Amino acid sequence: MSPVHPLCLIDPEGEKVSPMPGGTRAGYEKYFPNCDIHRLTESTTPFIDTATTNIYKLGDGKYYHVHGSMDTGPSQKALGIDRTPHLTTSSFKEACDIMETSTLQHTANELDELMNETYRQAGTICHSITEYRETPHGRANAHVGLYEIHQHTSSTQHPSWWSSIQNHSSPARPLFALKVLDITRIIAAPTITRELAELGASVLRITSPHITDMSQLQLDLGWGKWNAHLDLRKEEDRMKLKELILEADVVDGYRPGVLQKWGFGKEDILEMVSERERGIIYAHENCYGWNGPWAHRSGWQQISDATTGVSLEFGRAMGIDEPVTPVFPNSDFCTGIVGAVGILNALIQRGEKGGSYVVDIALNYYSQWLINSCGTYPHEVWDDLWSRYDRFVFHSMDNMGVTKPILNFVEGVVEPGYNVGSRPNGTDVPKWPVNLLTEVIV
Repeated sequence: MSPVHPLCLIDPEGEKVSPMPGGTRAGYEKYFPNCDIHRLTESTTPFIDTATTNIYKLGDGKYYHVHGSMDTGPSQKALGIDRTPHLTTSSFKEACDIMETSTLQHTANELDELMNETYRQAGTICHSITEYRETPHGRANAHVGLYEIHQHTSSTQHPSWWSSIQNHSSPARPLFALKVLDITRIIAAPTITRELAELGASVLRITSPHITDMSQLQLDLGWGKWNAHLDLRKEEDRMKLKELILEADVVDGYRPGVLQKWGFGKEDILEMVSERERGIIYAHENCYGWNGPWAHRSGWQQISDATTGVSLEFGRAMGIDEPVTPVFPNSDFCTGIVGAVGILNALIQRGEKGGSYVVDIALNYYSQWLINSCGTYPHEVWDDLWSRYDRFVFHSMDNMGVTKPILNFVEGVVEPGYNVGSRPNGTDVPKWPVNLLTEVIV
């Protein structure tokens, strides 16, 4: 079976190009130029860099998920690894052995402090469900469901909806003419805005050429979005971003504090629109959740799975008592769907009550909901499956490169679709077009 899934294939003029292994990567980059500044997502990426994101055993017997993020250098430095002599390592397994030799020199709490607080890299102890619940951070977020909404009342911001224009708004495209500013990257947060675009919203994504990004995700997550460059290091571009915000609602998917240093944090944006007649929906997504001592930490889908206990339960479901990252980024995409639902909820509340609304979204919120509301199958279910099929086991050092075709579902009342097609970063001029069906902003 070819590893190139139809959803990851584009076929301009019969070229059949794909960002995935087995596809024509060079052809793909003709349409989506590589924005991965540190070149971590290529077939030629050294195994030592790929292995920097994985689960490893520690000296105290516990497990830790190390993450290379978008630049593996800081994580390797924290572990005392000089990548230079390992650039020619011949296999992923050999590179993992090099990594684990280093992690075995650390205890869980020591490495967690080193990674997150000293080097500010994503990483986490692989907790059990009970262990996570008993952490101060787990207790601080235990009350949260899939998301939290906070109303910010204002005597000047009355109940309101966005303006319906050009007679395109309908039950089939319920969010048409809603302007959403997308300041996100990677998977979960861009999924939020893609879901809104699918319901008719006009989404403008803002990024910058000096910010590293995963171009292979743009094919999937860029649907329905215009895409423009701004450099917030420049005063004139900060003013342009402010002008865009004054007409829109906002989704922020960067590490907590990143946009705040440029004057676009939560409180900054709420103050920015305080004189606006229509309140703002400000949705922000992170890994750990917005309460407790780890709220400032960066994180990824794998980190959320590991810290909340999902990874350990995934391993136990296969009959091994060790954490294994789920083979698909389930929490990423589901958090995106959850975030879109939270924004829909906030839009309804703004229409009924007025004011502005902050929507707190986090990978951990979805993960703990999955644990609390769904849980795992009982042992007899697994025993029955294993008696009828071969027992298969994934370990943390295994990979999956081939999937079966996805299921097809009939459409409902809402007619999913996108107003504009996917595109590379910086295609559009950073302004709202008069015609919200404009394909490219010039």
